[in-house]
Amino acid sequence: MYKIRDVEFSIEFMREHGYKRIKCKSCGSYFWGFEEENCGEAPCKLYTFINNPPTRRRYSLREMRNTFLKFFEKRGHEIINPYPVVARWRDDLLVTIASIADFQPYVTSGISEPPANPLVISQPCLRFEDIDKVGFTSGRHLTIFEMGGAHVFNKKLENKFIYWKNETIAYHHEFATRELGIPEDLITYKEHFWVGGGNAGPDVEGIIGGLEVSTLVFMMYKINPDGSLSETPIWTVDTGYGIERWTWLSSGSPTAFEVIYPDVYKWILKVGDIDIPNYVLKDITIGISSLHEFTWDTIKPVIDEVAVKHGYDHVSLESEYSMYVDLMKSLDFSKSILFLIKDGGIPSNVKEGYLTRMLIRKLFNIFEKRSLEYSVIEDLFYNQYNQWVSDYPEIKDIYNVLFDIIKFEYKKYLEIIKKVPQIVRSYIKKGWRDVDTLVEIYDSYGIPPEYVKKEASKHGIKVGIPKNFTELVSMRHLKQSVAVEEFREPLEDKIKSMKLYTEKLYYINPYWSEANARVIYKDKNYVILDRTIFYPGEGGQKYDTGYIISPDNRSYHVKKVEAIGDVILHYLDEDSDLRVGDTVRLKIDWDRRYQLMKHHTATHILLSAIRKILGGHIWQAGVEKEVDQARLDVTHHRLPTLDEIKMIEYEANKVISKCIDVSIYTMERGVAEKRFGPKIYQGGVVPGKYIRIVEIPGWDVEACGGTHVKNTCEIQFIKILNVEKIHDGVIRFTYAAGDSAVKHVWDYYEAVERARKSLSVSLESMPEKVSELVNNLEELGDKISKLIREVQKYRVYKLINEFEKCGPYNVLILRDDIDNLIILGEELDKVSKEYILVGYNKVGRGYNMIIRVGDNYMKKGVSAKDIMDYFIKYLIKGGGRGEDKYARFGGVGDVNKRSIEEVLMKYAEEHRTE
Repeated sequence: MYKIRDVEFSIEFMREHGYKRIKCKSCGSYFWGFEEENCGEAPCKLYTFINNPPTRRRYSLREMRNTFLKFFEKRGHEIINPYPVVARWRDDLLVTIASIADFQPYVTSGISEPPANPLVISQPCLRFEDIDKVGFTSGRHLTIFEMGGAHVFNKKLENKFIYWKNETIAYHHEFATRELGIPEDLITYKEHFWVGGGNAGPDVEGIIGGLEVSTLVFMMYKINPDGSLSETPIWTVDTGYGIERWTWLSSGSPTAFEVIYPDVYKWILKVGDIDIPNYVLKDITIGISSLHEFTWDTIKPVIDEVAVKHGYDHVSLESEYSMYVDLMKSLDFSKSILFLIKDGGIPSNVKEGYLTRMLIRKLFNIFEKRSLEYSVIEDLFYNQYNQWVSDYPEIKDIYNVLFDIIKFEYKKYLEIIKKVPQIVRSYIKKGWRDVDTLVEIYDSYGIPPEYVKKEASKHGIKVGIPKNFTELVSMRHLKQSVAVEEFREPLEDKIKSMKLYTEKLYYINPYWSEANARVIYKDKNYVILDRTIFYPGEGGQKYDTGYIISPDNRSYHVKKVEAIGDVILHYLDEDSDLRVGDTVRLKIDWDRRYQLMKHHTATHILLSAIRKILGGHIWQAGVEKEVDQARLDVTHHRLPTLDEIKMIEYEANKVISKCIDVSIYTMERGVAEKRFGPKIYQGGVVPGKYIRIVEIPGWDVEACGGTHVKNTCEIQFIKILNVEKIHDGVIRFTYAAGDSAVKHVWDYYEAVERARKSLSVSLESMPEKVSELVNNLEELGDKISKLIREVQKYRVYKLINEFEKCGPYNVLILRDDIDNLIILGEELDKVSKEYILVGYNKVGRGYNMIIRVGDNYMKKGVSAKDIMDYFIKYLIKGGGRGEDKYARFGGVGDVNKRSIEEVLMKYAEEHRTE
């Protein structure tokens, strides 16, 4: 779509070094070289560096990283610490896909200054576009890799350039030749046009020995919604040095995995009993470098050719190399999992958690396919932990939780695999849609496609698994959708077009409860003022309420406050007589505001307490501060224990009791990131050049736009009220602070006191007394249950002769208490294998229903869940859950014996059995 100009890289560097622009005879791309006929990149040219490294010495990954960073530091670039792999500072990306993503969009668009200029960083990145190629290409494709980024942000409009194309390519050339000792005639520069993250620009790719080792991008365009390009005010040098590839190049190893994971690589080869000589791996790797596609079908002929060359049985070599490829995948996937969990990507079915779970289940599938025990998986993560903890010390914070998560996910994996037959049958009955169904099952349940294919074949359905199946699935989840409230757009456009501004007095002094202001705009149900003490609902904190008092002393109740751009809208209970230009008096509900301030500061304190007790993987996943209580959602895989909750509460209250002054100040974004790191973005994306920092010295620092107390003592204390799991990977803490916490404690105390008096025991004896009563109730319940079961058993022998025919099925329709019907169904199973039981009972305005199916009918494809779906579709409005054997549901509708028979007949007509 976008073309590069012929003269784009006709620069001084190329002329000085004798480079010529040549068209590759193999791929047709243009490149800069000497007298070569092709661009030098595989597959146009096979790898030449295997067993023949062009560098003057071999480098480890750590050595290559440090050599790269120090090289640019000596040339005026400041070293910046890497950002997390979960991109919480972006609202359009889930994971960090490149080093430049750390600085998009605010720095690259000129809104904010970078943390340094120029800068250099070695950024761990995640990419899933080539996940199905991992292992097949000997480490050329990875899901996780380090991108060495040397970045410059030139101010084009001000004509302030630090350096551009000539110097960028010259630095690259100097790094390769002088620093690493690579002969100049081995380096070619291939032209390309790069697009990513909403920006674009021409680039050259550094090619050495057949391997692309770097991409040097000159980001100078913004991609408009219609696909056209427009120049950006900042012209960015965006270089991506593949640190793993440079290391591989320097080693000459047959595989990059050996140099990326030296100790783990040796260990896993022993685990898999792999004994392929390096000279065989060398020939396979070089042979695969000639390919355009990388699947088992395309690499198999290469393996067979190598087998013939070295006198191997080709079937044996294929089998061993297939195992080898799977083990290499496991090295890559486990590192990605480790880094995702480190940065709060807790396994779930949404956002970055989906990617973590996808990788974990792919790993489990590999180990199951290769008959490797679960203990080997734990050993793999233990070895990966040891491999990376010295380079990334923050990994220490997740040591215990890492293995807890892997064990937890393995249990869930085994549970879902058991349900494959039931899940596949349900999709077959809905109507199989080939790849779409395969993707949907994977998306919903995480079931590997091989399991689905095997189960579907039992029903006569041939399932084709796309060669890039995982790529298809992961690409559906990589980009976040930015929510847009369409109905708000006209109001937002209207407000922004007026170019009004409201001074935010609540930031100058959040303790002001009264102030004067002037009306600058009035609508039927809201007014805009030139200044305000009313805080709008932002960052999970509820908006203020209060009164606006007119010049004639009439009070108008402010029921809601909202921010749109630089303007604050004050919504009133009624249409007011206020006029533009009126000076009004503002009064907020101070008690409400002060309580919200306490809850907001308490949230910051509690978050760091949770992280201290549960681990460094904890990130904020949601928050809401009400007057009565507040809630904080965090990334975690399981409910904390009671002891952990007590420790969290203790740590939080210890901070409060220290009476620490809360510091609030505004910082330039780049400066704040450099000083505090990306963990300041707990609340997600914070737009703008400047960000407001709320710091509790020695405890917590966050970018935050809320109102806070001056000193932690004002919070009084925090009481955790409830902890619950809201979905996989996210735990919710509900808590109260200050006066609200006192009220909740007294409510609990009064409830306990009433219970104590009812039981006529002391407080100390209550637990024992309650336990005694519960035991008595359980014993009584057991006796009642046995009696009910005997009654239902007796009913079954009477009802066995009362089946009615509904199509080909024996049907029993009963109206009774649902619990009784459940027991009756269990007893019915003991005397009959061919029946459909439909039970129902009226509850309130609707009906509860159950369906139970006999074993012989199940074998013929009759499913309680499918019958339930018919009732929900044709008889009642409601929902429920079910499996092939049993379903329970409810809803509103005209439920009676006749209407039930009509639905069953419809089901029978559309589901003929033999």
